[in-house]
Amino acid sequence: MVTLSANEIICVLNSSITSCTSNNPASNLNHGTMISGNSPQRDNCIPEKYCFNDIPELCALSSVPCALCSALYKWDEVMTYTDSEETQGLCPPAWHVPSESDWNQLFAYYQNNAFAGAPLKSTGYSGFNALLSGVNHLNSQWDFNDFATFFWSSTPYGPYKAWAHGMNEYNYSVSFYPAFRANAFSVRCLRD
Repeated sequence: MVTLSANEIICVLNSSITSCTSNNPASNLNHGTMISGNSPQRDNCIPEKYCFNDIPELCALSSVPCALCSALYKWDEVMTYTDSEETQGLCPPAWHVPSESDWNQLFAYYQNNAFAGAPLKSTGYSGFNALLSGVNHLNSQWDFNDFATFFWSSTPYGPYKAWAHGMNEYNYSVSFYPAFRANAFSVRCLRD
């Protein structure tokens, strides 16, 4: 098993993949065409994403730091409608959506999920820079912008749920639980 660190998590900046460093911090996947948050993402061969509150600037990647910028994806969309763990999904070639095993290895690097939240947030020291970019619940409600973020795992949990991880402004921990696939969360990709 390969040992992972936060610096091995993808950096997507202006559609190019580079190594994560303190000068080039990690960022969330931001690929696809923005659609309205009350529209379903569909299996139509067009990568689709949501931007919080349907504001395109909240998905923007630019030279101006955006503390809340992140595209959001339903699980099936980011997995390109397959249930296979560690699939490429919407990630670039030679990268994949991290499995529960991948996430747990990252958390173990920072003691465990009870303490990993502090170093992994944008205010932490890991370089992972988790942005508190909120979520979209079931195409009906935007929540938690500037308070919390959730990341998908590629590990399914039955036919309607998949594993997800959450961090918030006040907690040092990273939560994990089976979330409905119809929720839209942030995504990080991991190098193969």
